[in-house]
Amino acid sequence: MKSFAGLAILLCLMSIGGALTRPAAAASPEELILRRLDALEKENAALRARVNHLEAAKAAAAARHPAPAAPPPSQDSENLAAAPVLPPVATPPKLVDQVVEAVPASPPHRFEISGSALFLQPGAGNLEYGTLISPLPITSPNWSNQSLKPGFSPAFGVGLRYIANAANDIDLNWTHLNTMTTDWFMASPTQMVGPPYLIGPNSSPYSIGQGSARFDHDAITLDGGHTFCTECPFQLRVFGGVEFARIGQEVSGLFLSTDGTDSSGYTNHSLFTGVGPRLGVKGQYAFGDFALIGEAGAAGLIGTMKSHLDFTTNTPAVGPNAQAIFSPNQTLVVPSIDTRLAIAYSFPSSSYGQFKLEAGYKAAVYFNSISNYALTQIATTIPVTGVFLATEQHSLSNFTNQGPYMTGTWAF
Repeated sequence: MKSFAGLAILLCLMSIGGALTRPAAAASPEELILRRLDALEKENAALRARVNHLEAAKAAAAARHPAPAAPPPSQDSENLAAAPVLPPVATPPKLVDQVVEAVPASPPHRFEISGSALFLQPGAGNLEYGTLISPLPITSPNWSNQSLKPGFSPAFGVGLRYIANAANDIDLNWTHLNTMTTDWFMASPTQMVGPPYLIGPNSSPYSIGQGSARFDHDAITLDGGHTFCTECPFQLRVFGGVEFARIGQEVSGLFLSTDGTDSSGYTNHSLFTGVGPRLGVKGQYAFGDFALIGEAGAAGLIGTMKSHLDFTTNTPAVGPNAQAIFSPNQTLVVPSIDTRLAIAYSFPSSSYGQFKLEAGYKAAVYFNSISNYALTQIATTIPVTGVFLATEQHSLSNFTNQGPYMTGTWAF
């Protein structure tokens, strides 16, 4: 038994010696984990040392600059402490001032020039220039007055406008019309022709009638206007100023025999020149680059009327004979009304300005602005050598013009 125990002790000592003398085997997974834990512990120790260093530096700074001692708590502070705690109110973000550079706007247009092409038809109340006479049967004669019918004639207009600001402006415009119309008629073998004052036996030599009418019209307006609601789609401009008008008319009739040896004719001259105040209103509704325009104006013109009537008679026996009726100049007040409707298109503005096209229709009337004579009775002479006046009537008639127009405007 003792020998067996000694043998066992001997084997154990041999195993321990072999283990001590044998070289170290490769590390097991447990040994690797232990090594990694040791490395992490060393890193944590380094971090703790760094944090301790930062806290020490902070404590030293606080020691150099101690904070003021808090006052002892008062009764109010104790009540506030006892009050329920409200949630914190969010502090509004602080606005940071920024310097914004303003972009300079394009300079406003101060001047505007325009040119208009018009196609106007003049009119008056004294355009009957001759009579076609049907003397047979003797007991039932008939008379058919012939009238001149002016057509549309070209005219022009120019304008200049000063724009003080978006609401106020001064506008100057001139419109000129000069036109002439003619007509004629002829009698059958059983008829005769003559002027309206010569439709009895004195007309027997004449069978051809010719007539003409000439109109010479100028209108100049100068007004200052104020526009309401300049930024609105609908704008209303009220204006006032002065108007100058010149209205000239000549109406002629000439009546000839078939061979041209006998003739009788007349020419009525009328000229009115006046100036006076003018008021009006203009409405404009804009949609995009287009605009609808309506305007109406009224004026009272104070001026001078000049008129006279010339006669010419030619016969083989006597030859030409010239006669005339003159009236002294008159001072008249002539009311006038002018209107227009149009549509306009504005092109985009550029550094050269802005261009606009306007097309529409306009009309004007000048009341009692044309002077004319009506011979109501003359002596009968055969052969006809002249006009031998017995009675006459002096009357006034209106002058009108109306028609389409187109205007181009350049603002700069």
